[in-house]
Amino acid sequence: MKYLIVVVSILLPFFQFAQDKGIDQIIDEKFGNYTKWFVDGIFAEIPVTDSISIPWVLIVLVLGALFFTIYFKFINIAGFKTAINIVRGKYDDIEGREDETEQDLAHVHAVDGDIVQTIKVERDAEHHGEVTHFQALTAALSATVGLGNIAGVAVAISIGGPGATFWMIIAGLIGMASKFTECTLGVKYREIGPDGTVYGGPMHYLSKGLKEMGLLRVGQVLAVLFAIMCIGGSFGGGNMFQSNQAFAMLESYSQNEIEAEDDLNNIQESQVFYNYFENSEYNITKVTKDSVYMELAGAKNDALALGVKTFQKDSIVAKNANGSWVKPEVSKELVGGTVVYSKPTKFFGQVEDVVGDSVLLTGASSEMTIAKADFLGNARTTPLTGSGWIFGVIMSVLVGIVIIGGIKKIAKVTDKIVPFMVGIYVVCALVILGMHFSEIPSAFGKIFDGAFTGLGIAGGAFGVLIQGFKRAAFSNEAGIGSASIAHSAVKTKYAASEGYVALLEPFIDTVLVCTMTALVLIISNGDGSIMTYGEEVKQGVEVTSKAFGSNLSWFPLVLTVAVILFAFSSMISWSYYGYQAWSYLFGRSKRVEYIYKGLFCLFVIVGAAAQLGAVINFSDAMIFAMLVPNVIGLFLLLPKVKEERARFKEAIKQV
Repeated sequence: MKYLIVVVSILLPFFQFAQDKGIDQIIDEKFGNYTKWFVDGIFAEIPVTDSISIPWVLIVLVLGALFFTIYFKFINIAGFKTAINIVRGKYDDIEGREDETEQDLAHVHAVDGDIVQTIKVERDAEHHGEVTHFQALTAALSATVGLGNIAGVAVAISIGGPGATFWMIIAGLIGMASKFTECTLGVKYREIGPDGTVYGGPMHYLSKGLKEMGLLRVGQVLAVLFAIMCIGGSFGGGNMFQSNQAFAMLESYSQNEIEAEDDLNNIQESQVFYNYFENSEYNITKVTKDSVYMELAGAKNDALALGVKTFQKDSIVAKNANGSWVKPEVSKELVGGTVVYSKPTKFFGQVEDVVGDSVLLTGASSEMTIAKADFLGNARTTPLTGSGWIFGVIMSVLVGIVIIGGIKKIAKVTDKIVPFMVGIYVVCALVILGMHFSEIPSAFGKIFDGAFTGLGIAGGAFGVLIQGFKRAAFSNEAGIGSASIAHSAVKTKYAASEGYVALLEPFIDTVLVCTMTALVLIISNGDGSIMTYGEEVKQGVEVTSKAFGSNLSWFPLVLTVAVILFAFSSMISWSYYGYQAWSYLFGRSKRVEYIYKGLFCLFVIVGAAAQLGAVINFSDAMIFAMLVPNVIGLFLLLPKVKEERARFKEAIKQV
């Protein structure tokens, strides 16, 4: 920790300088130029019709989950009761029995050429593991339950309408089979260090499992690829994005709207956000039945895709044959033409002066003179502006205190935070649903009707299905392989027992939490005041906050606390995922461990203090790229999972 403090003290001036001068934006732009090819490749979409495209990663995740569901005879339903019983401790007695034969031991654990007589000694340590079934579940849940459940659901419903909820639930249910498969393998092929530390996850079942099948080189290559991507994902999506969004939520909650002229006297030389619409010329590159695609003139990296309704509504004018500007009708004849679009924009700067009817704002590299009438009502100030690095330091210290202790310390924190924050969130949702009990049948009616008709939604029912599947897959990460790292540390000698526990994860994350959010959004949007179905919302967390806040005035404060706790728990879990991958590549010495954990804590500060969108996009792409080596391994090792399931089922018959 002392080394981290020294590094932070040296780099803090840089964070402040970067915020003032916009260096982070320059770095982000350069990084984006070099990594755009990778991000575009991972999130590339396969066109199905003129107006519908499907991300290829979504196809792999959903089809894989469906295959595993059928292969294991709908274990997501048939095994649900067993999973609950395991978490309750009903089968704990079988963990202590000494009734295995040498044939059983050799069949299950002779991985690296071990002789049967030594396997028993190794397994005595392995049975202990590091955490309980419940702690392993909460540690994995803490990495998946978060902003995706709050903001992502709002985005999915805004695009796909209420019907997206139905397909979200279906995708969550089939994703349970993927979690069962990968987490069973995670426990089966884990390794135990001399000090009892558990090392597990796709890196190990890819290398060791495929070696058993005579695919040593293939397994090694896939394991290394997975580890590299997991490390990148842990620093970005699992770290910087979390701290950035947590601070943004706190900053948003503390904002005060500047409405009266008297307020201007109190904000001289203060930092403010000014929201305005910027008129820019765009070249139209593509027009479909439901969307219009545009690129900013002279800047190909700045592109927009707008729904037809949004395109027609938001102050857009185009040149006609006579060269004059008119409101355009949407048709393919627009392609190649030019439009002026009023793009919502935020300017962050300092109030330098108020002269007459004008306000002068100075930003990092530019300034604006704004009419006082426009400034009032569209400007907000917050006492936290510019203090992202302070928030980052606090979060970094808290994260550091937890992650230095390893998975045992992480599990002790997550098994308290996760039930608490999920419980509070679900209770708030239930209170609102109770207040509108009579409207629940109507909400479910909209969900079922919209799932199969898709009225008013781009792409119809198929477009609704894609939005639901996308939100579920991107929320619970079933098939990515990350959760198996946390589940590998469980105390058990039956690998499939943790596979059963893991299948509860998508159910809680997607079927329970996401559905609760969706119902509140649909009921609150009965008059269309929250969102317009078919038009994508950009700030999902703000929409969800508005929906809950319209029923419970104090909820925005609860949501702010929840987002910070979600972010904190996600960071500590992803630190464990990243370290496991790091140790696989660089060894398990204390020096190697502290280097990774020190860097991780440093990136917490960077995430809160800087705006690094391209860096986070790249790391998100790395997280979803993890599915490639992982899914290959899952398919090849399915017979091993089947054996472990049969072995566990035989054991619990004796209870």
